[in-house]
Amino acid sequence: MFEGAVPAMHWKSICLFVAILIPGTVWAGDASYKRSQFYRGIAIGHVITHVAEGDIDGDSSPEVAVCYREQGDAINQPGGVLVLTPAMGGYAVAWHAVFEGVYPKNVSIQGQLLSFELVQTSMQSDRSFQKAFVKGKDFYFRGDDASPFAGVEIKASSTLKSESAEVANIFDQDLKTSWAEGVDGTGVDESVTFEFKKAVDLGLIGVLHGDYRGRRYWNDNNRLHRAEVTMETSADRFDTDSDIYVGAELGLGMYGDRVDLSFSNKPVMRYFKLHKKSVMSVELKVTSVLLGEKNDDTHIAEVDFAELIPATKIFGKQGQKKPEPKVAPPPEPSPKEPADEDF
Repeated sequence: MFEGAVPAMHWKSICLFVAILIPGTVWAGDASYKRSQFYRGIAIGHVITHVAEGDIDGDSSPEVAVCYREQGDAINQPGGVLVLTPAMGGYAVAWHAVFEGVYPKNVSIQGQLLSFELVQTSMQSDRSFQKAFVKGKDFYFRGDDASPFAGVEIKASSTLKSESAEVANIFDQDLKTSWAEGVDGTGVDESVTFEFKKAVDLGLIGVLHGDYRGRRYWNDNNRLHRAEVTMETSADRFDTDSDIYVGAELGLGMYGDRVDLSFSNKPVMRYFKLHKKSVMSVELKVTSVLLGEKNDDTHIAEVDFAELIPATKIFGKQGQKKPEPKVAPPPEPSPKEPADEDF
């Protein structure tokens, strides 16, 4: 052995020692969060910029903060932070947010204080600056009463009666439970609607389609091929010229911006860009399905929302400067979807 060399058997101990000495460091050997469907979904179509670990809520169980940005190169490149907390069977989302016009290059965790290095991209040069967010003041965990998603009402156009497939399962962070539509046929045109207690700025929606209890359940039941998201604001609902609520009084249903979603035949969560402010309700509608081998019921295991942090909250009331537009180079190739071996 060379003089000064460290035996291979001691490297793990050294890495653990370094992780203890440097708070917020995530030891590469402890990357179980990467198996989370939420992390895997964000890693598809985004670039992970930094990962840090720390006990944000003071329960002696450390959270993992995953910073990311959109792929490619553009003016005001957006990105976000996904905070995962240990839960039975893996990880659950504690906080998920997208920053308008900037992306987080890294984050340090000091108790309830999250200090981000945010990057605003421009044609001339990128600029970095620090921005602190405090839990209980600037952001809230999903279980907090002040969370923008607290008290959300979830309704379904139909629900399967023959088994436990309640619509609440779609937003419980338990991936082994699911909602299933209850009409005859494939479930096309059936929908789930999220009604928020107050207007929410939304950055992303994540959907894990299918019955995720195991490979047999996944293959046996229908899952999404395509879906449609409709977002309603109070302005969409209320016609100021006639003083009526358009959807409720005219029977027109959801009347807002729509986003089309498409899914592969793999049990992997996918995130889609919404970037809509002051959303009062979201409808997720089945428009096409992948047929199951045994049952004709369409399942959705889980939905996640990332709130949008507006530029006014990042830069103040003056908002961000608008750099001159530039032509972006070809986008980076999307990473391959992870394998579905973790049922």
